[in-house]
Amino acid sequence: MGRPRLAAIVLTAIILAAIALLAVGCSDGATEITVSQPSQSGISVSGSGSVTVVPDIAVITIGVEVTAPNVAAARSEAAASMGAVLASFEANAVPSADIRTLSFSIQPQYLYQRDEQPEITGYTVTNRVSVKVRDLDTVSDVLDDAAEAGGDAVRINNISFTVDNPEQFEAEAREAAVADAQARAETLATLAGVTLGKVRSISESGVSMPFAERSFGGGVMQAAAAAPPSPISPGETEISLSVFVEYEIE
Repeated sequence: MGRPRLAAIVLTAIILAAIALLAVGCSDGATEITVSQPSQSGISVSGSGSVTVVPDIAVITIGVEVTAPNVAAARSEAAASMGAVLASFEANAVPSADIRTLSFSIQPQYLYQRDEQPEITGYTVTNRVSVKVRDLDTVSDVLDDAAEAGGDAVRINNISFTVDNPEQFEAEAREAAVADAQARAETLATLAGVTLGKVRSISESGVSMPFAERSFGGGVMQAAAAAPPSPISPGETEISLSVFVEYEIE
């Protein structure tokens, strides 16, 4: 028997065995065919881009806090103090649309003594707002006038400087991030001795725009009539984002 005839016999036997196995699977109604494809080769890189900008708005977190023997007294005094603060904003041309209430609370104050039930000694009313100041040259005036108007009840927590319309700067950061990813991919392709192909997929992470802050530690900031204005400097902030790009290899 020649080799060609032997090979034909072996091939026929293999085909018959495969048909028999398929028939057994079909008889149970559970035939399962799995087709696996090799994973595609490519180059995956990340790129980052950032733009340094000068803030054009300030966001002030300010409020009043009053403690009194009863709720009515605490609420009344807090309302008067906050009313004076809001009036100072209006005097500094801050529109009401740029003032947003953050929180309002009335909490009892307790005296704790050993082996005795806690005793309520008074009530604290807290009212906090967020104020957007669009003219940075007036930030000091807004702060000082609000502190003076609200008196000892005023609490100024911090000032945040940011950009009111960051979209144009986000576009610049995005362009830089994609260029960074492209450069990284080309470098890897050159080192590996391959040719970089077209983009297979691309995704973007969230935009990062940290606030430039100045904190006042939640304490009182009160301006005397003869005191110099509070020095405020917005500085710079950075808008950044990252992209993840997958390239084909030609």
